Amino acid sequence: MRKRLVMGAVASAILATSAMAVEIETRSLDELYEAALAEGGEFVLRAGGDEPTQIDYYLDQFKARFPDLNVTHSVDVSKNHAPRYDNARSAGGEENVPDVIQFQTLHDFNYYMERGLLEPYKPANWDKVFPDHRDPNGYWTGLYGVTFTNYVNLDMVDPDNPPRDAMDYLAPALKGDIILTYPHDDDAVLYQFWMLKEAYGWDYLEQLVAQEPVWVRGTAMPYHAINNGWYAASFTTFWAFENFPGLNTELLLPEEDYFLTWFQTGAIPTQAKNKAAAKLYLNWMLSEEMQGTWLQFPVRYDIEAPGGYKSVLHHNTSPGDFHRWMLKRPLVERFRDQMRQLIGPAVGPEAIDMDYTLKPE
Repeated sequence: MRKRLVMGAVASAILATSAMAVEIETRSLDELYEAALAEGGEFVLRAGGDEPTQIDYYLDQFKARFPDLNVTHSVDVSKNHAPRYDNARSAGGEENVPDVIQFQTLHDFNYYMERGLLEPYKPANWDKVFPDHRDPNGYWTGLYGVTFTNYVNLDMVDPDNPPRDAMDYLAPALKGDIILTYPHDDDAVLYQFWMLKEAYGWDYLEQLVAQEPVWVRGTAMPYHAINNGWYAASFTTFWAFENFPGLNTELLLPEEDYFLTWFQTGAIPTQAKNKAAAKLYLNWMLSEEMQGTWLQFPVRYDIEAPGGYKSVLHHNTSPGDFHRWMLKRPLVERFRDQMRQLIGPAVGPEAIDMDYTLKPE
């Protein structure tokens, strides 16, 4: 036992020492772009998400800003991306190791960091990121906020009294018109159900299941279904704080209840081939160019959220609490099994393979 403690202390000291010399980036985006092109002009990103086009909103901006950089990316749920990275790393070669990993599974970054598998780096504006959402030694940093909360079709609910808090979803009028993500198939949604259980007890979860919601894999299908008028409401999905034109839908924060926000997190693997390009990407992600156009909460405390929303600190949400919960893997996995027993196994195609033009039944 003593030997393990000593080894752990030594590993922590090595990590801290290797990062002590890391200063915040001072080069401009244009200078970083030149360095990325001189390196070879390639960039490989593995990003967590539910559908192939889900990050196009900001990645298209990145490509337009740096047109000579050849960007290769893939989107999949983080629980699939992480083991792919593990396998590529374990194979001993660099050819399949991405330049940036960008995951929802926040516990993975702690695992990689503790094993020396992440490059310490502090992009420009790193010091403006909320302190809870950046590793103090630069091994990982939050990039943008993601909030899961109420999203409703106003043609299908009472527009003067739409569902906003947990108890609203037990209204008889909503029975059969709710669409939810399987909580045991997505850690962020599992956390939402954990918080519901903590606030309202197990009976509430049983009553919610009795509302006969349509269960789907992934968190993108609920917003597609609500936009199309297939179902009335969900709280296990996301949308822009400022609604897009032509949709009679609305994203609504709870009036009383706690809601989920986390900061999608990025890091550079030590085996990455194109580290200059990786640094360019992380710097752009924290730039005002990107943060000022992001659709939900920015990760920088000096940039306002869209839609007139106050800072994430002024709302009943805690990205730091979600991160801490994700680190409690025995608790997480036991609760996942409970949800599977309550709801049944997750069925249907993986989120990334889903046909979003078809109504789920």
